[in-house]
Amino acid sequence: MGRRFLPKERSLLVEQKLDGAEGLNKEEIQSLYSYKPNRKILFIPWSPYVGVYQRGLKRYDPLKYERKKQQIRDKYKKKIAHTDKEKKIKKLRSKQTKKINKQHRNIKEGNFGMRMGEPLSIYDTAKENQTMKKIQDYMSTKGYFNAKVSYTAEDNFRMVSTIYKIERRQPYVIDSLFYNIPDTSIYRHVFESGEESLVKIGENYEQEKLVKERDRLNDLMLNNGYYDFNRQFISFLVDSSFQDNKKVIIGLTIRNPNNKNSHEIYHIDSVLFTTDADITDPTKTRQNESYEGITYQFYSKRYSEKILDRRIFVKPGDLYKRSNALETQKQLSNMDIFKFINVSYDTTGGQFVANVYTSPLKKFQTSSELGLNVSKGLPGPFFNASIKNRNTFRGLEVMELSGRVGFEGLSGATDTGNPYSSLDYGGNLAFTFPQFMLPLGAKLKSKLGRLNPKTRLSFGLNYTNRPEYIRTNINTSLILTWQNYKKRRNYSLNIADISYIDSNVTDSYQDFLDELEDNGNNLSNSFLPSFVSSTWFSVTHNINDYGNRQEQSAFLRYQIEAGGNLYSQLAKNTFSRNLEYFKYTKFDIDFRYSAPVNSRVTMAYRAHLGIAVPYGDNKTLPYEEFFFAGGSNSIRAWEPRRLGPGSYLPIDETGNYNNSFEQPGEILFEASIELRHKIFGFLYGAFFVDGGNTWTMREEQARPGSQFQFENFLKELAVGAGYGLRLDFSFLLLRLDAAWKIYDPGNQTRFGNEISRGSLDLPDYNNYSRLVWNLGIGYPF
Repeated sequence: MGRRFLPKERSLLVEQKLDGAEGLNKEEIQSLYSYKPNRKILFIPWSPYVGVYQRGLKRYDPLKYERKKQQIRDKYKKKIAHTDKEKKIKKLRSKQTKKINKQHRNIKEGNFGMRMGEPLSIYDTAKENQTMKKIQDYMSTKGYFNAKVSYTAEDNFRMVSTIYKIERRQPYVIDSLFYNIPDTSIYRHVFESGEESLVKIGENYEQEKLVKERDRLNDLMLNNGYYDFNRQFISFLVDSSFQDNKKVIIGLTIRNPNNKNSHEIYHIDSVLFTTDADITDPTKTRQNESYEGITYQFYSKRYSEKILDRRIFVKPGDLYKRSNALETQKQLSNMDIFKFINVSYDTTGGQFVANVYTSPLKKFQTSSELGLNVSKGLPGPFFNASIKNRNTFRGLEVMELSGRVGFEGLSGATDTGNPYSSLDYGGNLAFTFPQFMLPLGAKLKSKLGRLNPKTRLSFGLNYTNRPEYIRTNINTSLILTWQNYKKRRNYSLNIADISYIDSNVTDSYQDFLDELEDNGNNLSNSFLPSFVSSTWFSVTHNINDYGNRQEQSAFLRYQIEAGGNLYSQLAKNTFSRNLEYFKYTKFDIDFRYSAPVNSRVTMAYRAHLGIAVPYGDNKTLPYEEFFFAGGSNSIRAWEPRRLGPGSYLPIDETGNYNNSFEQPGEILFEASIELRHKIFGFLYGAFFVDGGNTWTMREEQARPGSQFQFENFLKELAVGAGYGLRLDFSFLLLRLDAAWKIYDPGNQTRFGNEISRGSLDLPDYNNYSRLVWNLGIGYPF
């Protein structure tokens, strides 16, 4: 507990509790504590951070750090004296500054051990009184003006537990509101927005609500023509003198500007749009060109005014609204054309002029990336490269040519011991247009400008070389995307997703597929020359910026897809070659929820459901459309794509457990829960439990028990649990999870025999792994 480091006659603060805080925000109150007990790692009854700090303290020597600073100065002074190159001198001075700042930090904040650890939390009555006063003031802001706060401390063996007791008594409620608003137009806006007010009669008085109401009224004025308005014109008067009735009267005052009888309302007289604000050339004069009342200024015309106009919401003759200026900045930024966007206003000369200034991004932009792909469970190197050409056809389009080569982190389909078995490379050419490329009419397209509409047309070629097969995929797609910012929703409509897939399988793998087909599994159809077409619609909700550690947040994505539509029929009438066609309907929903318990602990949840129904003549799906379970982002106690389906257990003819090929399914359900906690610095840990499985729509002789049956649903859910470490560098999160199988539903083999064992017993076969390690980048959900 760190008591061995305590000075004599002093005690250690080990616990703080709140009594009487029911219904209040306990985390807000706890943030007021003047000091806190030393941090622990979840359930461990001691604080390792104290030991880390004490070890650092033993080595702490400020005089030594001062000497190091002088040595650094002397060293770099000599180096700088031996060179006359300005660039090298600048580099040396930069290095010197960094090293001196490091020593300065050691002096001011302590050495690395002291910064990573924390000093002993020694019990202090003065700090307890400070905490008590802060809680008292906090209660007053919540309307409990007569609240009483006290504390008691219990000292056992030099370990102190403190209880802060809050006696709330009766809160003060808002009895009435009165207004002092001499400007009748502003009074009308305030009155008409009364239902949106955060200050309501009969509710408890809260100071925070007054602050938020002030912000709301300020935004209300700025969005109704009052360009010169600011928060300083708004004030509240709170009268709590009615002690016996426990009521307050609140007065709202919105004063007029000095020496004026009212606030001025502004209408936009003209709009000037400068497309190259970063260029100044005194030898030239900018050209002017008008479109829909907006004057565009430029040295050289680059962009289509018609397209730009759909992203501009500041128009001549319109009432000034700050929200329109912000929306203009946001939508222009979404186009990936401009690096700088600013909307400002000029009131000189008796005119109210809106100025839109932009400066373009580079026309050509290249990027490359070398890394490690661990999304499927095993690491594999990859290299990506791309080049962008902005404003390709002078309609603010973005053309991007990209290429990729990499070793997929997958086990071989028939040899799980052969990593890096999938060489994947390909290229993609995509055109992104900042509008819907549909015959919708100019007015409608202008209205849609607030939704960030885009059309993406792409053409791709992908080549996959695995020991079992070589697979070539030629793809084209046409996707419409748009956003609803207020509801935090993203929409995608893939009008046409068309692929031609050709596979060349090895003789041994063809024998394997033939064997499956003889037993009722028609996976072999997925490796015939195929024409795959589909249309899908996807909606994504992002609530409170999912994944943040400050407040509850959620993520919901659902997608519906129809395959084998009109495009397949057209292909049948066009191509003479025998091709495999697929008809199917697919639905996929993914929900995630994150709830911080406190500043160091977060609970995270996930549920994922998918159903794909093939109804074509071949009664199967394209291989890429099957569902799979298992792996670092799925049920982590099973190898990637090897769980299920249903109660099927892959036992081979030798009596060994053999998960040498992937287990595709048509129904998927998986759920996970994680308790994520901070250990120290950038090191985090997580306890987790995963559950789920895949199933097929029909029974398969090759995989008995694979068919989904509702009465067997619960007992066919595989369960795994474990613990993981995460290195969170903010820009990159590395994850290592150890997962143990807790319950395996597999009890039927391909030979038709059912295995009987205890309900919590795991299969006992050679090659069956109870522990699976998972390496990943990013959180699993």
